[in-house]
Formats: sequence, C-alpha cells, structure tokens
Amino acid sequence: MQRNKYFVALVTALLVALTSVVAFASSPRTVVAGPTTVSLRAPADGDVRWVMPGVRRLDPTIFGTPGTPLREELLPLAARTVGDGIYQTKMPGPFGDLAKPITGSAKVKVKDLTSVSGPTTQDEVEADFRFTSPDGLHDYRVVVDRALPELPNHENFGGVGINVVQHGRTGIGTALMPQLMAFVTFWGPADFYVDGVKVADNRFVHFMLTERARDPEGDYSLALDGEVDHDSMHAHLIMPTMVVTPDGPQMSPVPTGYQLPNGMDQPFLHIMFEDVKVSGK
Repeated sequence: MQRNKYFVALVTALLVALTSVVAFASSPRTVVAGPTTVSLRAPADGDVRWVMPGVRRLDPTIFGTPGTPLREELLPLAARTVGDGIYQTKMPGPFGDLAKPITGSAKVKVKDLTSVSGPTTQDEVEADFRFTSPDGLHDYRVVVDRALPELPNHENFGGVGINVVQHGRTGIGTALMPQLMAFVTFWGPADFYVDGVKVADNRFVHFMLTERARDPEGDYSLALDGEVDHDSMHAHLIMPTMVVTPDGPQMSPVPTGYQLPNGMDQPFLHIMFEDVKVSGK
C-alpha cells in the first residue's frame, strides 16, 4: 500500500510540480481574428496505443548530465537515476516508452476565442473518447464538454490553444514531454465511464494534437527535443492522478481497473491516437 501511495504521488508530482509559471505581458484576452474552430476525428479502425508506466529518459539539454546536473527544482536528484549515460526518472510514470495496442476512437471539436488564462473563458470543448484496456476486459469513455479557464501552475490559453508550443523548455506543461508544436490543445474536466458506468466526474484531462513524438514504426520510445518528427502528427489524451475541485486540483488515482503485472491498478491514462483527420476554419 505504501508503494502504491508513493507511485501515485510521484506521477502527480511529475505532471503538476514539474512546471514553471510563464509570465505574459498585459494584453487583451481575445485571440486576433478569432474564433478559430477545429474538429478532428480518430476512426475506430485506426492505430491506438495505451501507454504503460515506465521510466523516462531525461533530456540533457534540460536536466543536464550526471556530471553536470541542471534544473533540480524541476526534478530533484533523489528522483533520478542513470541509464545509458544520461539521467532517467527513478520511478515509472506516464512518459515511458512501452505502449500496447488497443482499439478506440476520438471525436473532438474546439473553439478558441480566449487567448490567455483567467477566471473565465469563451473557449469551447466538445470531446468524446472511447477505447479498451490492453487486455480487452474493459471499455472506457471520456467525455469533456467545457474548457478549464485557468490552471494554478502554468499558462493554458484560456482552456484551448491552437498552434501553440508546449512542454520541453517552454514552462507550459511538464518538461518530461519534449517541446512540441501543439496544433490543437485543451484542458478540461471529464466524465469518466468504465464498462458503460459513470465512475467519476471532474477528472482532469489534457489533450494535444502535436508533431509526432513517438515512432509508430520503431520501438515507440518517447522522443527528446531533438528527435521530434516535425513532418507528421498524432494525438495524446492524458488523464493524470488528479480531479478538479472548487478548491483546486486534488490528487486521486484514476479508477481504471486495469491491473499491472505488479498487482496494482494503473492509476493514470495516457492514450495515443496515431491516425487523426482534421478540419478547421
């Protein structure tokens, strides 16, 4: 039980604490020439992957090397180990290299009108994700019908962003992900269904349609900054160990019911959609 608590706490720390606040100059909160509306779809017969817990290689340009460590405020040395000559996370989390094929589909429609975070937003989200567990024993559905106007730890563009840069050294999102152009991104509270039963609401989710950060033809490892494929794209849905409450985000494992080889249930979801069709105006 203690290991389970530590694992969940680490995952949450990697997703929440490993960010920095981005300061923006004072400006109107409405996007120029907006709103922009984008729809995308991942068909049910497409390539969908379930990311398993795993350790993450740490980009030397951000975290340094074992001889010259950097950014200990992002990830303390006690949470790092050394593998293949570079740092990696000591404990497994949502950004490892192992993923298993599943079946699933996605429908997303967003409207971007608010440019930066604040107490209110005019951004809109309609999203419906459906997918199975790797063992085929469970069916999941994630439904999002609104955007979160702001986050306590980094800029979120009012809940929806179109053609923005995230992760890596940007300070927007965790540095465990490489720096990416996000063609579509949103943050929102979700209703979560398992086997047709609603088991949770207000689950925090983050979605991105980005440049390709994994090679579907290779070992599917998560790229470092210099390894991102800028000529193709895929989509990420992540549901971390977090719920949205009136008092702010609270730690809570996702009730996936999917048992890992160590006997613990996987406490987060990270689903990849490799085949995505996009339309916008």
